This record gives sequence, structure tokens and C-alpha cells, in this order.
Amino acid sequence: MSAATSIRRSVTTGLIALFLASGTVAVGSSAPAEAAVVKPCKASMSVTQPRQYTKTSVKVSQVGARANVTTTAKYKTTTTKKTAVASTKGTAVTTYSIGRATLNRKVVVDVVATSGKTTWKCSTSFTPKR
Repeated sequence: MSAATSIRRSVTTGLIALFLASGTVAVGSSAPAEAAVVKPCKASMSVTQPRQYTKTSVKVSQVGARANVTTTAKYKTTTTKKTAVASTKGTAVTTYSIGRATLNRKVVVDVVATSGKTTWKCSTSFTPKR
């Protein structure tokens, strides 16, 4: 056996011992972490075809009481986020100004609400009109 093989074997054995000693490799010694729960919610627009320079609101429901709600509108060239805190009934509203949004181009609004280890996700959309 060569000296290089002996050194490689010693280094490998040393690394395995280091991992075992550090607790990095623990088989069956700890409880599994609780997985995050993802649930559906409901979202709708107050006006699905708003005129330019008006407003439309995202109505969110079926989320947890006092959940933190984020709505994200994805326009042609920009993305706009709004936040709210859900009511005790699990509803929230955020409002978007339409401005000069591209006419007839669908704007998808993604909704994410979180409370503790639970996350709710849903989406809706609107299409700016003249």
C-alpha cells in the first residue's frame, strides 16, 4: 500500500469521525421538523376591467385570522406589491391604482397570506380598458 493511499484513508476516516462527533449526522435522535402547511384561499377583483386612471381592489378571503397578506400585481413592465393584515374573519383588501397600465393586457395578481407555519396562496386578475 502506498503512502498516498494511507493518507487518503486517514483523512477520510478523520472527516467521518468529525461529522459524527459534531452531531451533523444524527439518525433517529431528533424529531422531524414540522412541515409548513400551504392552503388555498380565494381572491377576486372589485372591477375586472377597470378603466385607466381608476382603481380596483383585490378582495381576499378564506385566510387565517390576522394573517399577513401580500398581493403582487404583475404588469407588463413593473411589479407592484401591497400588504394588509386580515381581519378576524380572515378577509383583507388591497387597492391598486390603474394609471396608464397597458390596455387589454391581463394583469395577474398573486396572493400570499401567512400566519405561523401556515401559508395561503391564490390569484386573480384584471384587464385595463380604455
